[in-house]
Amino acid sequence: MNATIDALQTILNNPAFLPSAKKFHYQFNLRDIANIFQGLLNTDCNLYRGNPVKYLRVWLHEMNRVFVDRLVSQSDMQEMQGIFEKVSKKHFQGVNMEDLFAEDLIFTSFISVYGGNDKKYLQIKDLAQLKNCLEDKLGEYNETFAEMNLVLFTNAMEHITRIVRIVDLPCGNALLVGVGGSGKQSLSKLSCFIGQLDMVTILVNQTYGMADLKVDLQSFYIKAAVKPAMPQAFLMTDGQIANETFLVFLNDLLASGNIPDLFTREEYDGHFGAIRNAAKAAGVPDDRSALFAFFLDRVRKNLHLILCHSPVGDTFRIRGRKFPALISCMVVDEFHPWPRDALGDVASRFLQDLPMPDDDLYDKLAANMAEVHLSIDHANQRFLASERRFNYTTPKSFLELITFYKGLLSKRRATVELNQERLEKGLDIMEQVQAKVEGLKQDLSVKMVQVEEKVNATNILIEQVTHESEKAAVEEEKAGKEAEATSELAANAAAIKAEADGELQEAMPAMAAAEEAVNCLTKPAIQELKALGKPPPDCVEVTKAVLIMLKHEKKNHDWKNAQKMMQNPGQFLDEVVAFNPKDIPDWVLDALDPVIKQPFFNYETMRGKSSAAAYLCNWVINIVTFNRIYKKVAPLMQRVEVATETKEKAEAKLAIVMAQLKQVQDMVAALNAKLTTAKEELAATEEEAEKCKDKLALAERLVNGLADEYQRWGSTVKGLKQQGLTLIGDCMLGSAFVGYVSPFSASFRMDLRTAWSADIKDRGIPFTDGVDPLSILANEADVATWKNEGLPADRISIENAAVVTSCARWPLMIDPQLQGGKWVK
Repeated sequence: MNATIDALQTILNNPAFLPSAKKFHYQFNLRDIANIFQGLLNTDCNLYRGNPVKYLRVWLHEMNRVFVDRLVSQSDMQEMQGIFEKVSKKHFQGVNMEDLFAEDLIFTSFISVYGGNDKKYLQIKDLAQLKNCLEDKLGEYNETFAEMNLVLFTNAMEHITRIVRIVDLPCGNALLVGVGGSGKQSLSKLSCFIGQLDMVTILVNQTYGMADLKVDLQSFYIKAAVKPAMPQAFLMTDGQIANETFLVFLNDLLASGNIPDLFTREEYDGHFGAIRNAAKAAGVPDDRSALFAFFLDRVRKNLHLILCHSPVGDTFRIRGRKFPALISCMVVDEFHPWPRDALGDVASRFLQDLPMPDDDLYDKLAANMAEVHLSIDHANQRFLASERRFNYTTPKSFLELITFYKGLLSKRRATVELNQERLEKGLDIMEQVQAKVEGLKQDLSVKMVQVEEKVNATNILIEQVTHESEKAAVEEEKAGKEAEATSELAANAAAIKAEADGELQEAMPAMAAAEEAVNCLTKPAIQELKALGKPPPDCVEVTKAVLIMLKHEKKNHDWKNAQKMMQNPGQFLDEVVAFNPKDIPDWVLDALDPVIKQPFFNYETMRGKSSAAAYLCNWVINIVTFNRIYKKVAPLMQRVEVATETKEKAEAKLAIVMAQLKQVQDMVAALNAKLTTAKEELAATEEEAEKCKDKLALAERLVNGLADEYQRWGSTVKGLKQQGLTLIGDCMLGSAFVGYVSPFSASFRMDLRTAWSADIKDRGIPFTDGVDPLSILANEADVATWKNEGLPADRISIENAAVVTSCARWPLMIDPQLQGGKWVK
């Protein structure tokens, strides 16, 4: 207690901590001592018994949170630390100061919960433990709410622990002071998520006024005090203060929680009825004033205001003076400019999605971006001193630098890669053409060899076909002669045969009559004839004729011999049937002649005497008639046989000759077909050779015509590859130019550009030496267009136009001579 009072008295007596226009919130009083001891009472005494240094570090931590967090400059912080050291040495004798003032002085209540223990206000082991915890919490937040892509560097983690500490205390309200983009809102959302507070806010539009704010505050009061009566954080930014009268409500909320006329009497009665049971359980008397105090106590305990405000300009100072509760009833957490390591961590994190040829370039680019951003702070001081004009840089400017660099590099890379791809395709096509030319030459040489081979083969075939054709002609002539001779022999044989057939045709009826007579003979008829004991003389004459013809009997022609001949009727009939009418000796015919000439020797006469004798009579007559005609025709038949034999031999010989002729003709036909195929293949090969020659001629003309272009394209591709590498540094210079130089005059711009170029070069970032940022942001055609549109031709105006057309934010043009306005129109 004595050390705290002594420290407060020393602070009040130190001129460095007196309120001023810039340090208007340097108001130190007994309320601060209460805040310090409120934090000390938030600890568990059992954890600090026997270890005074450990508990003194809690006291030192609370002193830093209450006094140091509101300081605006590094010198003030050092002065405050000197006071703490002096007071500690005076009041804490025997304590090791190095242990007391050791680093990582951060106490939180959520680290113990993260470790699976009860909620305790404890010091972190180290920053690594804190970072792991916060990254896990950030992951959980992103799974539940809209994703926040935060980089948790050391300062950001410290601010999170401070905000959690503030909202974890009863009536804890935080005033976060920092320029835009420093992370006040994002860190507040994550802090409330860690502290398990519901985040509420207002949605301000053009028509949003006091009535709307009153409705929102009513909703917040009900949630905090009535239902569900759970802790919640009201996040508000200075940009949402559309009307200064909003701060009247906020001032009352912070000072006492009682906002006049926020609810009507009837509405309060309804709320009191809803909390009456809870008040009774808390020992609150059941009267209106006590319930009203209990209601406000619940509001102040559960509703934590987090106001994010920018220190730029006089607005913050004026509001702090008009509404003192903004300073006295809130714990101030000053967001200082990001240090170099924080800038580097953020840049390195957001550059990871850019492909780089070397991983070291990420750190080099991040370091260069940090250097660029910090160099503007020094330039701003010099600019204020020389030009008496203010210029500010914020973390938002740095984040936009990263975003613009990524977009510019990607866009320029895409252009370079497109041009490179087009040229490489052209080079590939030309190389393919050159390869095809070589292939065509080889194909042409092969084709010419094939043509020569086919010409020789065709000539050989022509000779073969000619020789075989002559041979076939000889064979064909020989076959013709043979065919002619054979035709004459065939005609002669046919004539003789026709003549013999004509004469023989006369004997055929007699032969047929004889066969019919034989067919009419039957065994019973023969048996009947043979059985005659004394046959008629006519029948005996018939059997006599049969004995002469069939048995060649010259003397014994009596009936007994005839019966003997007919002893076996079947055998007799067989002999009659088998008798050869062509071979009858002449003496038989002479012997038969007188018998046949007898008047009764006919079928009609003999039929009345014996049917068998009649048929035998008819057979003898017809056989003799046939034989006489046949013997007349026999010489002619011999001639027919000779002629037929001669013709057949000639036809056989002709068949052999025709087979030989056909063989030769088939061979000639096959050779002709082969010759035709060979000629077609020769023609096709010659045609392919001609096409190959034409292609080769065209390809050689193309290759020879594009030879210079091939070399130029090759060198251009090399240049584009190098440009793709140097774009990394060139776009870095162009991005820094767009992001920071526009407020400065020409001399400052030149100094900054020179310093940035040297830093890029010193860090080993690929870079085009002496590159002009204008050449990165615009080309000559763009500049010519701007001039035609009325832009002045001086360097400053052209640079400004390049910045205006390239930047992502709406540009603010300071144009007293209306030159820029004319160009824009």
